[in-house]
Amino acid sequence: MSENYYIKKKKILYRLKYRGIKELDLLFERFSEKYFKNLSEKELIELDELLTVPDQELLDMIMKKKKLPKKLNNKTFERLISKN
Repeated sequence: MSENYYIKKKKILYRLKYRGIKELDLLFERFSEKYFKNLSEKELIELDELLTVPDQELLDMIMKKKKLPKKLNNKTFERLISKN
């Protein structure tokens, strides 16, 4: 993996830990503990896209109050909302 991959991964890990809504903090914490260590570059890009969504909007998508855009409907989002 490239050095850029590792730098990007560190930045994303930081952003995972400091969200504005407690519910998202909990979801991302569980996600990072389970999956973050082994993310592929593609999955890292998907996660980065999720992190660009404003907190309340993302929470509304998770709670199905708002439609999930096609570009966010991916394996990473499914892992984030999974209860396992």
